[in-house]
Amino acid sequence: MSEFEKLKIVTRYELLKQIRRKRFYGVLTITVLAVVLTIGLYQGLDLPRRIGISENVINQQGAEVFAIFVTSMGALAILGAVFFAGDAIASEFEHKTGYILFPNPVKRNTIVIGKYLACFIATATILIIAYLISAGALLVFYRQVPIGILGSLAIALVLACFVISMAFVFSSVLKGGMGATIATLLTYMVLFSVISSSLAYAGYNPWFMPDRAGDAMTATYGVALGQVFGGMGGGGHTPGGMLQASQNPTLSFFVLLVYAVVFFGISIWMTKRREMI
Repeated sequence: MSEFEKLKIVTRYELLKQIRRKRFYGVLTITVLAVVLTIGLYQGLDLPRRIGISENVINQQGAEVFAIFVTSMGALAILGAVFFAGDAIASEFEHKTGYILFPNPVKRNTIVIGKYLACFIATATILIIAYLISAGALLVFYRQVPIGILGSLAIALVLACFVISMAFVFSSVLKGGMGATIATLLTYMVLFSVISSSLAYAGYNPWFMPDRAGDAMTATYGVALGQVFGGMGGGGHTPGGMLQASQNPTLSFFVLLVYAVVFFGISIWMTKRREMI
């Protein structure tokens, strides 16, 4: 049997394991509810006017502004990727199942790649469902779907790749899946955010930070968010998840891709060197 055939078997087995877990349906339910509730609140409360978006922007770019609000909720699926990937490798050492898995005639890098693909497919499935719901709502309310939604989905998918890669690094180093999950969340949501904010306050553009690159999900629609939300909060402060309209989507895509590839390579290297103890 070729290594590619072995990879397909590992991926299929791991994907079935992910789908059978309650966490998959939990993340799917939370993401879908977040998107649907955002759609309802946006339309029911006439949210654009309540938060001070100008009539000119609403009339000219209403669909794009709506898409920014709704598709940003799909990012919840990316956090769900942490829970899919956090124990992917660590569990084999934590529960000693590696004694059964690793002696098989399958290379460790094949096992890691198969696990990675399964985690990505599970995350991508939830993301695509969220974006399809958003696209359906855009057709219902605006009779159009901005082309920027495809770019937003592409950035969301590569951001998911990065988050999974980072979770795999921690999963290949730490003893338990819970520790790897928490470490990934803290690193992405706290450490990277602190570094990015510090660089921004110091006058540097932290375009190379993965959290800022991820903000480009809202930059693909071509809406000047600094002007759109200029009337909010009395001081022009833009909501946290919608900050970087200036982020270059193409550059951000490749920044995240590089991070994803490097971190994934590190996770493979660490897993191959790790001993069952």
